[in-house]
Amino acid sequence: MEKWKKRTVELATSLAFGSDGTPSVVPYYPQKTWVSGAEERYFRRSTPERHEISSKRIFNMLSELESERRANLHNLIILKDGEVISECSRDGYGVNLAHLSHSMSKTVTGMLIGILVGDGLLTTERRVADIFPEIAYRDKKFADITVEHLLTMTSGVDFAEAGSITESRWTEAFFASVVRFAPGTRFAYNSMNSYILARILERVSGEPFGKFAERRFFAPMGIRNYFWEKGPEGTEKGGWGLYMSAESWAKVGQMFLSGGSFRGELILPSEWVHRSTKAEVVTTYINGDFNYGYQLWSAHETGEYLFNGMLGQNVWICPRNNIVAVITSGNNELFQDSPALSIIRKYLGTEIDDELHRRDVKVLRERQTEFLDSRRFVRPRERKQGIFYMLGLRPREQFDTAWNELIGEYRFGKNNVGLLPLVVRAMQNNLDSSLESLTISRSGDELCLEICESGARHTLRVGFYEHCGSVLDFHGEKYIVKCMGEALVGLDGEREYRIEVIFPELPNTRMIRIRRPDNKRITIELSEIPNDKVVEGILHRISEISSPLSFLIDLLERRFGEGVVSGIVRKTFNPTLIGADVSRKGYTKIVEEQTRLAAEESRVVRLIRALVSRFFKDDTSGEAELDALFDDAKNTAKPQSKKPRIITDIVNRMHSKK
Repeated sequence: MEKWKKRTVELATSLAFGSDGTPSVVPYYPQKTWVSGAEERYFRRSTPERHEISSKRIFNMLSELESERRANLHNLIILKDGEVISECSRDGYGVNLAHLSHSMSKTVTGMLIGILVGDGLLTTERRVADIFPEIAYRDKKFADITVEHLLTMTSGVDFAEAGSITESRWTEAFFASVVRFAPGTRFAYNSMNSYILARILERVSGEPFGKFAERRFFAPMGIRNYFWEKGPEGTEKGGWGLYMSAESWAKVGQMFLSGGSFRGELILPSEWVHRSTKAEVVTTYINGDFNYGYQLWSAHETGEYLFNGMLGQNVWICPRNNIVAVITSGNNELFQDSPALSIIRKYLGTEIDDELHRRDVKVLRERQTEFLDSRRFVRPRERKQGIFYMLGLRPREQFDTAWNELIGEYRFGKNNVGLLPLVVRAMQNNLDSSLESLTISRSGDELCLEICESGARHTLRVGFYEHCGSVLDFHGEKYIVKCMGEALVGLDGEREYRIEVIFPELPNTRMIRIRRPDNKRITIELSEIPNDKVVEGILHRISEISSPLSFLIDLLERRFGEGVVSGIVRKTFNPTLIGADVSRKGYTKIVEEQTRLAAEESRVVRLIRALVSRFFKDDTSGEAELDALFDDAKNTAKPQSKKPRIITDIVNRMHSKK
């Protein structure tokens, strides 16, 4: 069994079931070291009617997107005939602010390879092993892998995405891996194919990947506000890690729709555009209505093209109607079988023959301004109006005084909770965090949160009428955050305080609920979008690496009840912390009790990790020995309390609903 696979399962179980310490298995280094600025507008803004489309059609499309709860869009920009006919952004986001694109990055890497091919420096038939003659490969089938196989995801190499957070020498690990099938015979999506394409570009061009991309791709299209994360070997990741605005992606989509040209300059050989969109590989049903070309997707029958990234990032191109649509989102989806994309294709991918009415434009603009407002976790306060307020005879209440009840400092027991969403922490290997304290204060008309996390202090400005922005540094990684708060009465009649923490450069959002059950403590419930649902999907895919993880999950379900695994995963992604008010006598006892309870629950995690470590084989013959381990754990795992408990009690408490 390859070392990276074992590390992958160890990391997956640590993340899924919680951890009493950082589950990082490779050295950490900061990757997102850049903060987005605003990209300049490029495309002319127009109306749908100018391009023979009814604003009512767009209005109905936006309404259906709003009613589809699985469509958690951040930005949407639609081009028709090279002009913007509709653009929408949720409050706190913007079509000109860079947004993490995930696997849409692959499409740019594929285009850069196309530029090399157009220059005559590379052919798709060239063998990958010949480009890296100094690296020995383990599997004889490596000798048959070509650039074409990397482009079409048919290399068959086993070293995949999970290896990026469990190995530091990606190129060596790729060549040291096994090849599961004869190259070119099957489709197997693997981001490491794209990373090796980036390494090939450097080897063949003689330039760093980033310098080549800037000179031949980004600069000619006037794309300036972008950033591409690098892997541990110093090369851009190729298959992911590219931050770029929706408007910049619209430029790329329009260039592709125009046969490789932009502003009269040939960016990409037209022959490469044709080859890229040709359905080279038939994919499985989980990939929706698209086959795979050269690092992009091609519709089975309708002639549409798609650049796709996980969590709902899409550039959809419809040559039939001369339309480009760019979507950035925070959805629980891994591929392009997306409810949001289906709605957009329904309205813009069919025959369009509308009756045009000028009055529809105004209604559409109102809908665009209020895009997805019904989904708000926190609602802004309404500013008081009237003649007395205008004349200053009655002062406006800018600060919500309901928050005065929470002003103070609170301490937490040891935990593995961070402000940065767990999905992001895992992907960035930025896992070392423990929320130690929270100080709530008033700063003028704003609320101020000072969070101490693993020794670092983060200051958040929280608005009540709009989001307030800050830039936070998480171990060298910098992120824009925007926060808004609301005090309201919950369904149970108790006061509840909500804070929405938006990361506008990311698909991820953090939601915080605070309550004060008594004058000694507060409870903080944290959740995130995307959430445990997408992680369950990832965990399922990882379990396909070999049988042990699948076997282990099945054993846990049989031992502790159906749904226990998903329940623990849900709790990991939706933790509740109890903070002790430091101004109250005896607050240290509350902190110590919370630390003790966390340690008690971590016994289950240690048991699971011990099982993974001991029985990581390709068969399930060790079930009897696993049973013995469970029985042994029941007898030895005694928490620091007078009443004896067994592992089952702990798991049941972790799984139970409050």
